[in-house]
Amino acid sequence: MAVLEFTDMTGGRWLVWATIPSPGSVLGPLGSGWLTFDGPTSRRRLSPIPEGWETASQRQLEQLWERAVTIRRTPAGGTQAEAEDR
Repeated sequence: MAVLEFTDMTGGRWLVWATIPSPGSVLGPLGSGWLTFDGPTSRRRLSPIPEGWETASQRQLEQLWERAVTIRRTPAGGTQAEAEDR
């Protein structure tokens, strides 16, 4: 699995990788996978996975990051609901 790193325009460092769910575990447009952008203050998701993302330049990765949707981070060890029950 490729993991890339880039720095955004504000100096934040981001890791990028493709997330491919198990067959049948995710329905709809996310079923074929997404790019995950993990940064200093948030996580983002871009679906579908763009072809050739593994060879993208720093600028191209930033453009993909700009298109990605911010999502809530899942706490280590489980879901948000599980974390609140502890």
